[in-house]
Amino acid sequence: MAKRPMQDVVAGLSTISDKIRSLLREGYLRTDIAKFLDIRYQHVRKVAVDAGIEDGRKRGIVVLPPEEATPAIRESVAIDFLVDAGFVRLGKWIAREDGIGLSEPVSKHPGVYAFVIEDRIMYVGVSRRGFRQRMYNYQRGYHRQRTSHRINLIIAEQVRAGIVVEIYGATPPALEWNGLPVNAAAGLEAGLIELIQPPWNKMGVESSI
Repeated sequence: MAKRPMQDVVAGLSTISDKIRSLLREGYLRTDIAKFLDIRYQHVRKVAVDAGIEDGRKRGIVVLPPEEATPAIRESVAIDFLVDAGFVRLGKWIAREDGIGLSEPVSKHPGVYAFVIEDRIMYVGVSRRGFRQRMYNYQRGYHRQRTSHRINLIIAEQVRAGIVVEIYGATPPALEWNGLPVNAAAGLEAGLIELIQPPWNKMGVESSI
């Protein structure tokens, strides 16, 4: 069944929450609702969660092209956006006498990961050898691995100040195009960096291990 135009769905509704609920029930995605109403994505998600409405989420690989990353969406890209797409919490960084460590062992699966502070995505990366190996590299912070060393220093500074740095991850399925293999994780990382522009990521997509 075709959806009614958004402007018709919200006609006569006075509050943003009523408009959000009506648009969700009509079948519109949360990202599209945020863009249409010019509000933050978290606002849409909170209304949906409070109302018990599970619709409006996109599962799987969801990367908006840069031209579609409007200011209203980009400013609202917090970890809720990735959780709705399938990311899960892997743990958090903790301070140790010899530097930093993990609150718990993380998965050995490869994929895309994000470092998060107060629901804000600070860094996005990809690991081909598995989350556990990549986190170990950050934990050691080898000087010869420039990215690992730089991020190690940033995380250490945060956790010493009592700031919680959480780790989220997702493992996209293998894809192919015309019979050729496609690295979905690498593409997802690149798309998320373009969309979110995390402050800890330097120019472009940094090489990962």
